Amino acid sequence: MPMNLQVNNEPKANFVAMSTPARPAIAIATCAKAWSPRRLTLAAAQSVLLRSLLTSTMVLLWWATSAAAQDVNVQVATEEPPHYVGVSVIVQLTVDGLEADPQPQCVAESSSPDVRVRLAGISPRIVQRMFQSGTQIRRIQQVTHTIQFRVTANQPGDYEIGPFVITQGNTEKRVDAITMSFAEVPTTDDMRIQLQLPESAYPDQRVPVTIQWWFAGDTDNVNQLRIDGTMLDEFRFAPDRTPERGGSRLPIETEEGTIALAATAERKTVDGTEFTVVSAQRTLIPNRPGTYEIAPITATIQWVTQWDQRRRSPFGDFGIGGSLLEEAFGGRRRPAKVELFRAEGEPLTFEVKPFPSQGRPESFSGAVGNGFSLDVSADRTVVRVGDPIRLTLHLRGDGNIEGATLPPLSADGGLDPGHFRLPEGDVTGVLQDDQDGKQFVVSVRVLDESINEIPSIAYSWFDAEKERYQTTRSEPIALRVMPAQVVGADAVVSSQSAPSPNDTVANDPTAQSARSSGPRSFSLSGADLAIERDPQRLLTGSTSLLARPSLQVAGYALGSLCLIVALVDRKRRQVDPAIRQASAVVRTQRGRIAAAERLPEKQAAKQIAEALRVAHLEIPETDRSAIQPIIAECEAIAYKPGDDADARISPDLLGRALAAIDSLKPSHSTA
Repeated sequence: MPMNLQVNNEPKANFVAMSTPARPAIAIATCAKAWSPRRLTLAAAQSVLLRSLLTSTMVLLWWATSAAAQDVNVQVATEEPPHYVGVSVIVQLTVDGLEADPQPQCVAESSSPDVRVRLAGISPRIVQRMFQSGTQIRRIQQVTHTIQFRVTANQPGDYEIGPFVITQGNTEKRVDAITMSFAEVPTTDDMRIQLQLPESAYPDQRVPVTIQWWFAGDTDNVNQLRIDGTMLDEFRFAPDRTPERGGSRLPIETEEGTIALAATAERKTVDGTEFTVVSAQRTLIPNRPGTYEIAPITATIQWVTQWDQRRRSPFGDFGIGGSLLEEAFGGRRRPAKVELFRAEGEPLTFEVKPFPSQGRPESFSGAVGNGFSLDVSADRTVVRVGDPIRLTLHLRGDGNIEGATLPPLSADGGLDPGHFRLPEGDVTGVLQDDQDGKQFVVSVRVLDESINEIPSIAYSWFDAEKERYQTTRSEPIALRVMPAQVVGADAVVSSQSAPSPNDTVANDPTAQSARSSGPRSFSLSGADLAIERDPQRLLTGSTSLLARPSLQVAGYALGSLCLIVALVDRKRRQVDPAIRQASAVVRTQRGRIAAAERLPEKQAAKQIAEALRVAHLEIPETDRSAIQPIIAECEAIAYKPGDDADARISPDLLGRALAAIDSLKPSHSTA
């Protein structure tokens, strides 16, 4: 249907000035210039005066016009009637007087429940104009916003659409409601429309929805097909399948606009009448429990009773027209006469049930579908107590894989928190590029050397067809856990203990001299902590040496200087105790590695592996890619069969171990 706009409201402004400078000043300046002291004839003076007055008048008129144009003016237009039930009609508001930014907002405040009004789009048009006034060039910017609404009636009758409220920042413009009449569209037995969906589903379940359009006439005479699918807009849908080039498409109107669904066409005979049945399918995803009343789906066609002999533009309305199975945007012939026909489906009730609480497994995290499986793999199986193990969990199945989450690893007899340190919080998975499920990566630590396997991990889902929970389990992974030998801080940094009363060193002058040269501890035993009450002892007389101002200033300056030096020295010397302890542990373990050179091969390999492991546990944030192969090589030597007492550790292995431990640096170390 061509769109012929019909004016229903106030006239449209010509243009809007963006700024209004003081125009009288221009006229005054012009007149002053005209009457500058010089010799003029009387005729020349009159000519100059007339030109000045004319220029001033033009500027004043332009100024008044610009100020008046700042008012917001709205022109309302609709498609040329008649308007029909089930066929959307465009209502267009052309707005002058607003700024280019920000985009204005527009709402239709009220309308009948039998009429659906939705905003179709807002688009600005900016035109700049320039004109010359004397020696000055003026620039005017005209901004026009075009606002379109789509209005669809469900029942015949007269309806008030609006009023409309346009806002931009602090500017608000109200537009009176308009009256529109919608006529009933006749039905025909040659056309049917059906919406098929299950009676019930569960949250996040993939629900197939089928839309079928039946037509018994010649589809080449269908110029335009409109199927109203807005009754399902409150639900979420999975991405629709992209139609193949040259394949059938079914146009469906939604709140977001008209979409073309990939469709299939076939012939069916019902009660002796042969129909062409065009079917399209979508996947609905309900997100919350409840009972939903689905309004009847409707379809409206333009049936061509006479074709124009001229060729139709290939950019016509969206419809079936001329080639139902091959073209989605109508035929190329131009219709001369058309008739409208409408079909209406049945109202439906759709129930979204909540998940049953009875029998819900602990390992259920909202997955819905069938055929789920969980594969788990570990990056290593020989570890020490406390070593991290990276687990990769691969989830596959037919269901809501995109939104699937990982349940607690301890659920339903999984990993015991008393034997494993488990991750906290939600674990984000990654969809595989080849649509092969979803992958999760977590890190766990073994806390008990008696553990000999990673137990099977449970994953549960809800089977909507059988309406019951199902559980799958991964295969257990054999594990070898060895005890960890951790060197504490007390073994690295020793403290001096107080001598006993029977210590003979106390009577040794040499020992006493050595002790006196070391750090001393101060005690308040025997100190007089009484408060002095005699003012004469607290106050210094004016004749005292310390009362001299020069000495006091020097004393304060020296004290301040000492304080600054002490603060700078303290900042230089201050080191985090944790970093100091970690550095001490690394130095001690490096000494153990260096001393392993003098030990038998197996004993040396075992000592090197233990030293590397202890050092890495002390600084866990470092990369273990350089240390782990050396530990594995040392353990292979330590546990190999046979014993050769004369064999010594390889110098190359010893050198690599020293280089690896030298690469360990505590974070934020100032050393």
